[in-house]
Amino acid sequence: MSGVLQFRSALSRVIANAGWLFVLRLLRLAFAFFVGVWMARHLGPELWGTLNYALALVILFGPISRLGLEGVVVNELMKRPQDRDRILGSSFALRIAGGGLSMAATIVLVALLRPGDSLSMILVAIISFGWLFQAYDAIDVFFQADERLKYPVHAKSVGLVVSNLLKIYFILTDAPLPAFAAAAALEIVVSAGALVVAYRIRGLRIGEWAASRLEMRRLFSLGWPVILSGTFAVVYFKIDIIMLGHMIGQAEVGIYSTAARISEMWYFVPVAISTAMFPSLIQSKMKLGPDVYRARTQELYDFYVWVSLAIAVGVTFAADFIVILLFGEEYARSGGILAIHIWAGIFIFLREALGRWFITENLLAFAFISNGLGAIVNVILNLVLIPRYAAVGAAVATVISYASAGYFACFIHPSTREAAWMMSRALVVPVRALAAILRRPRKGEGK
Repeated sequence: MSGVLQFRSALSRVIANAGWLFVLRLLRLAFAFFVGVWMARHLGPELWGTLNYALALVILFGPISRLGLEGVVVNELMKRPQDRDRILGSSFALRIAGGGLSMAATIVLVALLRPGDSLSMILVAIISFGWLFQAYDAIDVFFQADERLKYPVHAKSVGLVVSNLLKIYFILTDAPLPAFAAAAALEIVVSAGALVVAYRIRGLRIGEWAASRLEMRRLFSLGWPVILSGTFAVVYFKIDIIMLGHMIGQAEVGIYSTAARISEMWYFVPVAISTAMFPSLIQSKMKLGPDVYRARTQELYDFYVWVSLAIAVGVTFAADFIVILLFGEEYARSGGILAIHIWAGIFIFLREALGRWFITENLLAFAFISNGLGAIVNVILNLVLIPRYAAVGAAVATVISYASAGYFACFIHPSTREAAWMMSRALVVPVRALAAILRRPRKGEGK
């Protein structure tokens, strides 16, 4: 009886935490639909592409800023709650260093790739400044481990609202492009301040954190595979935009980015659910045994396939209508790109569950290998397809590279084949369900 009560209690926490994350993402979606679409219409494909190109360059160094610490720190906080202040202080120090390094690296990269392009340099410098303040996401990670996600959701909602109100003001006043970059960076700065306030409301103080060299080495040793895998993941997430900008032009980036943004806005679903369920999955493995843990993981894969498949089918048929309705005829070509790009979501959903599985199974090094495979496949396919098919080729390369990194790579090594077969079972379930429906005799048949 106590086990049932514990399960119900854990389930209610998961639902509540997932609900808070959905609230935040729905708020982001609302702003994306109104402010983001308004920005794209206001700026036009050329300037919209220039801004997205700068954002892609900055995101390229995101893993260095985060240092792969999020899942690792959640895991450590749950295993060693008595060391909370030392873990948080050490992760904060590491992320400050990572933020400074990523900012410097981004500026150097844009100087090498686009010498003399002062606008791109200014945009990148402004946006990357926000990486320094992402160190305060250590507080967010603490609330994840504590299963109280409403606090970081409230904090990040404040930053989101302030940033988007500023973007609206800049649209109305016809502000220059760097102003929009500043609004993007300000979201991180304001969210960081709100996280500090939320931490204080819980009766805790950042002043009690204590960075330890030993702890920093431990966290870094656990997180470095995530840094490498995250770097490769960002490469196969954003290299298409960077390569399009160099091989075709910024206007093509604007067309492609529009399709990709609509496609990627669904990616919050697996992130929200996995973030909320991760502590519960860790507990099920530690307290309830491997069979329960394995069954819950399989259920998660199955659920992700059903949801992502429903989204892919629906968006494919409505792609042209969605794009023209939101962005206007100027972006009409994005519809065909969206109809292709949306199918990458199936493997993104599966990959989110797989990434948590890597952490609980201590297989973070393989995350690096799988993401590396995805990055290599994406770069090669982009080199082949972009010159011939431009943004459509980039979309095809994206789908294939996501499948390579999130699914096919798991068949390579014996230690990850369990996950590969679990994902295979999840992918087969909708096919079997459809076959069963098609085999069902119609009324009047068989009499």
